[in-house]
Amino acid sequence: MYLFQQAADLTHRLHNGMPVYPGDPSPSFKSYATLEKEGVNITKIVMGSHTGTHLDAPRHFIQGGTGIDQIPVDRLIGEAYVVDLSRTPIGSGIMSRDLLPKLEGKIQQDDIVVCYTGCSERWGDNSINHNYTYLTQDAAEYLVSKKVRAVGIDFLSVEKFNAPEPIAHKTLLGNGIFIIESLSNALKQFLGKRILMVCLPIKLEAGDGAPARVVAVPIG
Repeated sequence: MYLFQQAADLTHRLHNGMPVYPGDPSPSFKSYATLEKEGVNITKIVMGSHTGTHLDAPRHFIQGGTGIDQIPVDRLIGEAYVVDLSRTPIGSGIMSRDLLPKLEGKIQQDDIVVCYTGCSERWGDNSINHNYTYLTQDAAEYLVSKKVRAVGIDFLSVEKFNAPEPIAHKTLLGNGIFIIESLSNALKQFLGKRILMVCLPIKLEAGDGAPARVVAVPIG
């Protein structure tokens, strides 16, 4: 039975000046109307589709891939395992040899695998925005072999910054595996545990990605 009163929010707040992947649009949140002048509060929001905690749809890198609005809602809710990869030096690539001893016997087909790298502890520290921990092609291929439904990570991208070829994205998304990026450090409380994960992105028509509210519910 899932105890939803124990749910934890894994989502970053959206605000002006927040971290974004280098080169992505900087978000803007401005007052459009106020109670004092117009009798109502309305905020004008301008941001990229991969701002803050968000979901990558296959369309992000795959020609003709599924868009955000085409993903069945039941695929966005599922059991997840949170793997502790924080001992991997920040800025280096996660390999299958890092994942295998931590995941074998712990995950099942159709699980969500959530990678805690520890980079989320330095959210807002611009010094690692170009040098965070990422997934290698080898690690992505291992996760494909396990037939997981989605892969999450606690920083800006699963891909090495400025990689000449977005191979981790293409390997996962090309096999229908969704990617959840920029999870918050609230993930830390679930290391080595299974959770129910709910990831509900904005239903953007033909979207390549969209900000999402992501919630973890303890299992057991």
